[in-house]
Amino acid sequence: MTLSNVDTEGLRSTSRKQEFGVAPTEHILDEFPLTSAYDVAIIGAGPNGLMAAAYLVKAGLKTIVLERRQEIGGGLATEETLFPGYYTNPHAFYHMMTDYMPIMSDFALNSHGLFFVKPNTQTAGIFSDNSSLILYNQIEDTKDSIAKFSASDARTFGKLMRKWRKIVSEVIAPGTYVPPISPIDMIETFEKTEIGREVLRLSEMSPAEIIDENFESDRVKALLLYVACMWGLDPNESGLGFMVPLMVDRAMNKAQCYGGSHKLAGALSREILSEGGTILDNAEVTEILVDSGRVTGIQLFDGRQIEARAVLSSLAPPLTFGRLIEQEDVPPEMIESASLWEWDKWSFATMSLVSQEPPVYECDDPSVNDALMVVMGFDSLDQVLDHFSAVIAGKLPESIGGHATVETRYDPTLPRIQGHQVSFFQVHAPYEVQGGWDEQGPVLVDNLITLWKRHCSGLVDSNIVMNSLETPIDIETRLSSMVRGSIKHGDYHPLQMGIFRPHDSCVGGRSPIEGLYLCGASSYPGGLVIGGPGYIAAGSVAEDLGAGKWWKEPEYVRRYVSTYMQTIG
Repeated sequence: MTLSNVDTEGLRSTSRKQEFGVAPTEHILDEFPLTSAYDVAIIGAGPNGLMAAAYLVKAGLKTIVLERRQEIGGGLATEETLFPGYYTNPHAFYHMMTDYMPIMSDFALNSHGLFFVKPNTQTAGIFSDNSSLILYNQIEDTKDSIAKFSASDARTFGKLMRKWRKIVSEVIAPGTYVPPISPIDMIETFEKTEIGREVLRLSEMSPAEIIDENFESDRVKALLLYVACMWGLDPNESGLGFMVPLMVDRAMNKAQCYGGSHKLAGALSREILSEGGTILDNAEVTEILVDSGRVTGIQLFDGRQIEARAVLSSLAPPLTFGRLIEQEDVPPEMIESASLWEWDKWSFATMSLVSQEPPVYECDDPSVNDALMVVMGFDSLDQVLDHFSAVIAGKLPESIGGHATVETRYDPTLPRIQGHQVSFFQVHAPYEVQGGWDEQGPVLVDNLITLWKRHCSGLVDSNIVMNSLETPIDIETRLSSMVRGSIKHGDYHPLQMGIFRPHDSCVGGRSPIEGLYLCGASSYPGGLVIGGPGYIAAGSVAEDLGAGKWWKEPEYVRRYVSTYMQTIG
């Protein structure tokens, strides 16, 4: 266990009792108090739970984080579970908001050895004839790559990205770290600026429409639509088109955590512990305690109770309101929200692979080998649309495609055998696949390796040391909060986004139950380790408990609030 403020001599005493044949469950509570009192108890030591705890404990609030698993971090996982002796990042790998997340400036995380690698060569697409297209961090470099397919598209991309990056920097990114406003208020205030009006226009379009209206080359369309939708946008669904600029921009701004994504969880945990906070793993919460409409604490699986003035849950509504709270204590609107909650339309199946040498792509541009992510299997916009349609329908596409990354290209710390390489090939996949995963899993692995070999020299059988497939079912087994493999704890569609994520009575992380707050990926603004839910909830808790809010909003957030929120009546 990861413990702080706990009597370690008591733990040793318990072990001695077990040696003498005394059942530990009879006496373990002699060593731990039946009831402990805290200001704040946080359910889940995933990224948002840890971020919220780091802010709140530094604000002087006695804080405890409870984690069901024996390892903190949630999706911030770096493990050798798949390959003994080799570390891989089975969940969160691409960190897309490191240049905006307030925790990066509010805490000295680099003092814990945390840093990120962000190469200029970001996302590459390789097509069936081995031609390639590269999205670089730098717009001009990307324009040069697009010009191979269309000079017109290259010019359009330059103009569009200058506008889209302004949308991201002035609206989408800062809006990630403040509570959402109602659709009516958003329309009223966004109509006042040119950028705001463009956000509203894009919102009414589908991702496919946005990409199709701007570009002429089918291969340019294919790569841009894939990166726009890969994290959960339905390419044919309108209402969330404003996220397309963000997703395309972030496809050019991804970072890799050196030493593994778990380094971020470790750095946050050390910040929490250094301020006197408590992190308790192997501590499953079985009930959120409510008395007279107010949260009083939580109960653990072994009978211990934590009294708390505030409880933060990082779990989705079906788990928080449908499982952990007695139903007579749950407001009707939250019972309905929990029952109607929709999990992600798709999850991921990830084939991880250890090879003696790195995959080397054979294409018209050797710079593809420097890309953090390489997309394969799509030559046209229609193929991308067919891909997502098949997955939503519960099938693996007949013509497989997805994205691959050589994890060790920018992080040589992962393999324990010098020179060996760790890579993965990830595809969108339904939770319940037609034919079942026992049958379809081996077929998928064969198809992925075949596609990968088609574009890579040296990726021959004699070079492959081992491979392993993690299905959506495996994701849920590893992280039970990701129900049906839902990496975002809930689908991205208009009625589960913005002020409706998870419900319009839960703005700012607050809930209709006094003292209960929501801080997970199912809360606004969503998942993918962007830090918004935990940051927003921490601010609300600090205000409500009268703690000193020691942190200041970043300047880009203050400008956004001044422009788009202060005039709301």
